Amino acid sequence: MVNVNYLRLLLVLSCTLLASLGFGQTTFNVTTPTNGDWLNGNKTLSFNGKGASVEVTIAATVTSPSGSSSVSTRVNPTVAGEFNGSLNLTFAANAPQGDYTIQVTATEPGKTYAPVNLAVKVDTKLPKLLDYRPAQNSFVKGTVPIRFKLLEDNMKDWRITVGGSDIPNNTGTATDFSLDWNSGTLDTDGPQNIAMTAKDRADNALNFSIPVTVDRRAPIATIQFPNASTPIRSRADVTVIVDVLDQFANAVAITGVDVIIQKTDGTFVTRVARQSFTEIGNNTWRFTGKLRWRSGFPSSYKVIATALDKAGNVAVRQEVLVRVNG
Repeated sequence: MVNVNYLRLLLVLSCTLLASLGFGQTTFNVTTPTNGDWLNGNKTLSFNGKGASVEVTIAATVTSPSGSSSVSTRVNPTVAGEFNGSLNLTFAANAPQGDYTIQVTATEPGKTYAPVNLAVKVDTKLPKLLDYRPAQNSFVKGTVPIRFKLLEDNMKDWRITVGGSDIPNNTGTATDFSLDWNSGTLDTDGPQNIAMTAKDRADNALNFSIPVTVDRRAPIATIQFPNASTPIRSRADVTVIVDVLDQFANAVAITGVDVIIQKTDGTFVTRVARQSFTEIGNNTWRFTGKLRWRSGFPSSYKVIATALDKAGNVAVRQEVLVRVNG
């Protein structure tokens, strides 16, 4: 005859062993997102559990200030009763922003799993750029002030790089920020890219680039006409031509060239009226103006030409002494 007490002991030991191995337990967890997380337009909800015998249905009910919606999936457990998977949570760009709740349930015939309730915040909007400097495609030199102003209620952080590399003080959390970049540390002049990335707490990222050209070389101005060897007829209007050379295309502005007339003692007479300003090739621009004769015009005068490029480099001042015949 089988000893009843012995069988009872075996049953107790078996149950203890099964419990230690996890069989018979039912657990359900949501690993992401977690309570208090910020969510953007798309988020993966990940889950796992154990103790399942057959197919498990996972459902997530998302409740927003404007209503509720649900998504679900089904997963099959392993031989050991474990299961895991994910659901895609999608929030439209025009969805209400702010506090949401998510209830995630796992159901299986004959078994009950404790639901998981999460309180989260939803932000689907990118930070908005309101203002920035320097201007895109501008010419810079020396210390370059960099500034960005953003519209964002849930700011996380920003980062600025130049040429793909960090510069001093290039991170922060404010929505209105500025810093200085010393372009003088570069070995050569030429194109550079100022890149800004701003993220909110939901990791919506705004990326913005400012292409600039570092230009530390002064332009060269040359007065082509009139010159000291050219006779100027009395009472005649005079065409004035000044060429300006810079190391980069489009680096000289029309307002950067100024041509004036002075007496030999330095007294200002008049400014030469500009008729045209054209690019003539090889990064050279031609200023063409007209000096009109008027009564009392001096018989000898100086043509003075100055030039300033878009980066603020100043050309060496040029002057020609003109003598009028007759």
